[in-house]
Amino acid sequence: MPVDEARRLAALHRLEILDTAPEARFDRLTELAALVIGTPIALVSLVDRDRQWFKSKVGLDADETARDLAFCAHAIVATGEGPFEVEDATLDPRFADNPLVTGDPKIRFYAGQVIRGLDGEALGTLCTIDRRPRRLDATQRQALHHIAALVERELHRKDDEQLLVELNASERTKTLILDTLTEGVVLQDRDGAIKEWNPAAERVLGLTGDELCGRTSTDSRWMATHRDGTAWTGDSHPAMEVLRTGRAVIGVIMGVERSDGVRRWLRVNSEPVLDETGIVTHALTAFADVTLEIDEAARRLEAEQALQTSERVARLSLDALEQGVILADRTGTIHRLNPAAQRILGYTAVELSELWRSPDWITYDEDGALLPREQRPLVRVATTGAPVVGQVVGWRRRDGQRIMIRLSCIPNADGDGGLLIAFTDITTDHLAQRLLDATLETAPVGLAILDTDRSILRCNPEFASQAGRSVDDLVGADVITLLHHDERTNAKVVGQHIRNGTNARGELEQRVHRPDGTDIWVKTHLAVIPNAGRPLAIAATFDITEQRNLLLELSRFELLFQHANDIIVVIDQHGQVKYASPSNERILGYPDGHHDPAGVLGLVHPDDLAKTVIELEGVMADTRPPTPFTVRIRTFDGSWRHMECVAVNLLEQAEVAGVVITARDTTEREQLTAQLAHRALHDPLTDLPNRQLFEQQLVQALARQTRSNERLAVCYIDLDDFKAINDHHGHAVGDAVLVQVADVMRSSIRAGDTAARLGGDEFVIILDPITSSVEALDVCHRIRNGILQLNDGAGINPGASIGIALSEPFDSVASLVKRADDALYRAKAQHNSSIATG
Repeated sequence: MPVDEARRLAALHRLEILDTAPEARFDRLTELAALVIGTPIALVSLVDRDRQWFKSKVGLDADETARDLAFCAHAIVATGEGPFEVEDATLDPRFADNPLVTGDPKIRFYAGQVIRGLDGEALGTLCTIDRRPRRLDATQRQALHHIAALVERELHRKDDEQLLVELNASERTKTLILDTLTEGVVLQDRDGAIKEWNPAAERVLGLTGDELCGRTSTDSRWMATHRDGTAWTGDSHPAMEVLRTGRAVIGVIMGVERSDGVRRWLRVNSEPVLDETGIVTHALTAFADVTLEIDEAARRLEAEQALQTSERVARLSLDALEQGVILADRTGTIHRLNPAAQRILGYTAVELSELWRSPDWITYDEDGALLPREQRPLVRVATTGAPVVGQVVGWRRRDGQRIMIRLSCIPNADGDGGLLIAFTDITTDHLAQRLLDATLETAPVGLAILDTDRSILRCNPEFASQAGRSVDDLVGADVITLLHHDERTNAKVVGQHIRNGTNARGELEQRVHRPDGTDIWVKTHLAVIPNAGRPLAIAATFDITEQRNLLLELSRFELLFQHANDIIVVIDQHGQVKYASPSNERILGYPDGHHDPAGVLGLVHPDDLAKTVIELEGVMADTRPPTPFTVRIRTFDGSWRHMECVAVNLLEQAEVAGVVITARDTTEREQLTAQLAHRALHDPLTDLPNRQLFEQQLVQALARQTRSNERLAVCYIDLDDFKAINDHHGHAVGDAVLVQVADVMRSSIRAGDTAARLGGDEFVIILDPITSSVEALDVCHRIRNGILQLNDGAGINPGASIGIALSEPFDSVASLVKRADDALYRAKAQHNSSIATG
């Protein structure tokens, strides 16, 4: 029941249209809706206090039904602008037992577009009804919306002058509907000659307008046929039947030959067009190309016949299969168990049936964890009807041994709700695979399995990291393409070694070129695994970039220290600086010979000190690889710079006797990263958090609420008549108003609260924590009053409606925001600049 039922009924009765005689102006629109949507029934239904009454109807004899049976009574309280749609009423718990579904007119499909009063009251619907399940496409939904708008105009039409204006608009809307339809529509005169058509008719039939104009149904060029291939005489075409009998022809399938020689199948609906005396003057015919649907039906029929032919052979083959096969019903009773299934599980059909129905049957997942009953594959198939293909689960044999199987279960195997279960014992393979997976995932070196054409069949994360790509990107790639172009020629012999089943060189050093433009050096060990069918190779790769770089740097040690753009520092085991390159003064400003008593750690930002100590201690103890780490370093003038550092332990090298730290200034990169991160989570116009950041903070707030038993509130804010500001003053003025509104919100909320812009003129606020709705109302009143005071004297008078929702223990982000949105809807329904709680 609508919340404004009294106001809605008053608006309906003011129209004084209930129980009035049929009118052609409504009947034409109802017939148009039935034709466009392609349903046998269409109605203009007005929902009274205890009944729904039909102002216009097509395909239904009744004048009214009880309101508690009416689909339209549900449509007028549904949310959203689009049609209220029921694809299959027998599957919808709201309608499955409805007498209009179980009995005449046997409703299966319903689509109703709400018809509203002048003040937005839901008076009834323009609805289309079918006796078979279906779904509207986007064009049909738009057409139903447009035709319902025409019905609304007819309901509120006042005089002939307005009638003329609305008639012109109606004709334009009808033309728009016809032009946007994907179905072809033609108007034929009494002789069957085509007089008018829409663009889709030309596309579907493959004819130009000149070729269509005047062409009759009896024209032999159609070469029309029935589905069985027999010729369809022109005088029995749907349009000719309509012109001869005055009765509609709905849903016939006709094959026609296009001018390009292609045969297309059409679903045709034809309706008579009557003059004021009831005489048939024209036939209006709509047709849709259903060639794919017909061809698919033919293929299905052929497949079904082939399946029936092969069924006897398949049953004879069951006993010879190595794969276990079980035929069972949804209760767990097994009707067939092939020998392989009994051998794998150790149970007879009777024993397994009893066990499946008992609480003693247990199913495990791949990792050995118990699966809840509702997640077991056989239970899921039995309850949802959706097949399960290739799922790996664990069962126990009769002897108590746990085995792993790969299982597929198909519903309706016997056409009567049964299940076909096929499974293979993969216990040995599964264990081997898990061992291989664990080895690949945990190996500290890169590992890849290669085919004879050097294609990567599988690799581990370390191998992908070395290549600078993801594992998914590498699968199927030629390993040669990962190398620097200078290295590829010598490496092509790898594929030949694999094909010959002979080992390549035991050790290769190669340069890998990564997508980011960097190169690394790897040492590769290749082991070929001979196989009579498919030789494979395992490549183990070690990143030796640092070692090569270290040797190179040591050989040019003095030159590098003098001219490197990066800072190079050598420290002893106590962290005291032994040497700093000249770039130290250029980048950080410290003069040559400057000494800090605290050593290098005295220059590190206090917040980064702990991790720096860990990095240096790990490098000195040889427990950490020389990987980059970022710290903030104090400059000589007291400012801070971000430095990316790599430390290498050369304490044991007599030439160095220290830890070499190479530091690169990344301050600008860090600042840019921070700016980009800020932009990604904030609205570019108002600099308020955007939807993504708002949802993240609401998730965190709800989590804190759960732990602390505190409450929070969400306030949904929508500016009143903001579109008028944009329309009358321009979007630049509208943007300026939005910025001012954002400033009002910042100044009105409390410390710890969050204001965000979701888009357009929609804002939302998180009040966290909050003790009561009174506290939330106080904040919202400040915001609303602040917005109302933004009047600039030039006719810009923004206002705001606000909906408030206080959190409950069961709330999710979606449910809390929806309750706030529902409260906003109620606030806007009251009057502008209202506040409502939900």
